[in-house]
Amino acid sequence: MDGDSVAIRPIDFVRDEQPLKAFLGERDKMRLSHAEAALRDGDCFIFVAAERGVPVGWAIVHLRYREDQDWDPDENGRRYQSGDNAYLENIEVTPRLRSRGLGQQLIRAVEDEARRRGKRHLWLHTSENNVKAHQLFERQGWQHETSMYPSWKPDTRMRIYKKTL
Repeated sequence: MDGDSVAIRPIDFVRDEQPLKAFLGERDKMRLSHAEAALRDGDCFIFVAAERGVPVGWAIVHLRYREDQDWDPDENGRRYQSGDNAYLENIEVTPRLRSRGLGQQLIRAVEDEARRRGKRHLWLHTSENNVKAHQLFERQGWQHETSMYPSWKPDTRMRIYKKTL
């Protein structure tokens, strides 16, 4: 796949919601639905990677903690979305296009937009056993801050990453 055949752009819910739901899991479909109000209020932004106009990846970043996002109360979650912090809640590329640089393109777009919006730090979490994700984030300059069993997923050890913009 030629990198030029994929465009990274802000989401257009009317055009992009159904194609995204075609490859997102149930939890991410819910994230997408809940994000529409936050997006409208300027509390988050979403980029899609589109191949010939059809979404094949996405990244969602929260700029402010919101009670309507179906998150378990968590002080870290609030901290990661306040002041000069933003939270990369999810990034995903359709399986057939993984390992082709789309994740890197989405990350760069997210970092640039967060910086443009005055954020100095981006945070994210990923499963401790998701080695491909660790490699991707570390290649992009993210720092593994800590590992923990979060209250919202107490049976899964998660890595917390931070990127200084």
